[in-house]
Amino acid sequence: MSTRDVNPMKILFVTSTYPEDIHTCTSGIFKRMKMFMVALSSLAELDILFYVSSDADISPARASRMEQLLEKHWKCKARVFLCRKSQKYTVDLFRNFPFRDRIKDWWFVHHFYYLVSKREHVAAFDECLERKQDAVFVHRLNSMYPVLLSRKVVPPVFFDLDDVEHKAFVRNLKQPPLWRSKFLQYLKVPSIIWLERRAIALARKTFVCSKSDRDYLVKIFKLPDVFTIPNAVDIPPVCKSTTSVNFLFIGLYLYPPNAIAADFLIKKVWPIIKHKIPEAKLIIAGKYPEKIACFLGQHKDVEFRGFIDDLDTLYRETRIVCCPVQSGGGTRVKIIEAASYGKGIVSTSLGAEGLDFVDGNEIMIRDDHANFAQACIDLVRDKSLCDRIGNAARIKAIELYSRAHVTDRIMNEIQVLDLGVPVCEPNV
Repeated sequence: MSTRDVNPMKILFVTSTYPEDIHTCTSGIFKRMKMFMVALSSLAELDILFYVSSDADISPARASRMEQLLEKHWKCKARVFLCRKSQKYTVDLFRNFPFRDRIKDWWFVHHFYYLVSKREHVAAFDECLERKQDAVFVHRLNSMYPVLLSRKVVPPVFFDLDDVEHKAFVRNLKQPPLWRSKFLQYLKVPSIIWLERRAIALARKTFVCSKSDRDYLVKIFKLPDVFTIPNAVDIPPVCKSTTSVNFLFIGLYLYPPNAIAADFLIKKVWPIIKHKIPEAKLIIAGKYPEKIACFLGQHKDVEFRGFIDDLDTLYRETRIVCCPVQSGGGTRVKIIEAASYGKGIVSTSLGAEGLDFVDGNEIMIRDDHANFAQACIDLVRDKSLCDRIGNAARIKAIELYSRAHVTDRIMNEIQVLDLGVPVCEPNV
């Protein structure tokens, strides 16, 4: 019997993404986090260090309650530890950075990456390490600071960079509203690139959502240990087509790219569709629709549904799924989800970026508002075309984006390494 059989593998999962309400935390970020947590808890004893909001309850009772919720709703058995984020954005990572005193206060101010960079955050991470894990899994770039700042000998680190953050940051800057001082924000891009490179260099393996992200990072950073783990969904039963002419956009509108996309869809695309198909209805689903700029306007046959718990019912009444996203990064779980239901999908190029759906085969890709609207109209008027694209999308989703298949890939990526020897020396 091996030592590993007697002492099961232990992994510490570190994240600043906390499911305050586990029932409604269903956005792409949470779905991806859940996917990794479930895979790792199947592979090892899992400890989870959550960095939570500065006013959150971090009592042992609250940690115990979160353990119960994770096991009940996400099928993830884990030991939970809680630490509050900072209220003030500070960073101590500049010990050897040129001109640090003059630039750090402006360069990093008001940036969400640096809410877990103080001594108490590093101390919480170090305290968790006393449980002698075999590996550390860091979820997203904004959770990497305690690992980079720790002076402990850290076990092998695995890192999920779900978005290439500097690309997403630049894309978001290009979106309206535009003002003169906004262009100064571009000077922050090198700091994000610098942090991404340090994180990838530290990690034994870094995971990204798509091959295009992997190729990009390998090219610019010259670091080889970047691997693709796509977003994934549970494949639902076959969804019967509806006779209703309902269009759907779904997202979390606290995320600016989704709010901008919904505004574009309602103001630019929808009037064209409505003129050609008078019986059509547009459903805007997801939390915080009030963040959409045109939310309070008068829009004929546009329904703001808010959070939807029953996705099966929502997709049964949907004919076409729209994804007019124009900024952000990663890959869109909403497209994979729509494909798994066999729906006709119209997306922008950026909305479908990184996904293996081919224009005209499994999806319709259009970037300007007139062509986007026309593609939606064509799918409604040509049922055979809509069914063909929807069926092909479902087959591709089953082949590439099934959660069961991707979970196995995660476990294989972790298992292939000998985790017995730490590789991350203390940071000095």
